[in-house]
Amino acid sequence: RLRPGSYLILGMLDRGIRTGYAIKRTVDRSTRFFWAASLAQVYPELAALEADGYVTGTDEPHGNRPRRTYALTEKGRTALGDWLRSERVPDFEQRDEGLLQLFFADALPEAEALALVRRMRARAEQVARIQAEILPLAERAGSRFQLIVAREGADYFAWRAQWFRTLEAELHRPPG
Repeated sequence: RLRPGSYLILGMLDRGIRTGYAIKRTVDRSTRFFWAASLAQVYPELAALEADGYVTGTDEPHGNRPRRTYALTEKGRTALGDWLRSERVPDFEQRDEGLLQLFFADALPEAEALALVRRMRARAEQVARIQAEILPLAERAGSRFQLIVAREGADYFAWRAQWFRTLEAELHRPPG
């Protein structure tokens, strides 16, 4: 079984995204809010997938710059399809450093804990705006399920922003 990041790469190649840079750029505009990837992850993953026969790479320089394009092999297409059809429900893991800080915020004076909540609210509002910008991109992509995932992200981050606004108001009120 491949690592989840491998399936991200295979899926992007299946969508016609052909270079490591283009994969990273597409991730930044689509999956990054639930599955991010850095260039330091993308290129080694492409190399490993190529070495294992899941993708083929071709050197296609772009001017003076070296460039390698990739395509799925039948083995890669099969692996992606098998993963998509798998009965296994992957574990859900959310890593949110802000929530980790909030978990330990009792160690702060109340005013500083409230300032942390304000920062988290502001960040949630910012991400909600970004997600709203992603929706038209997903609509233009013409993929039903990309649009569904983009809608889930927009709804989730709008909810999260409202949740932090409510928490901030609750913490503003005196106890009792």
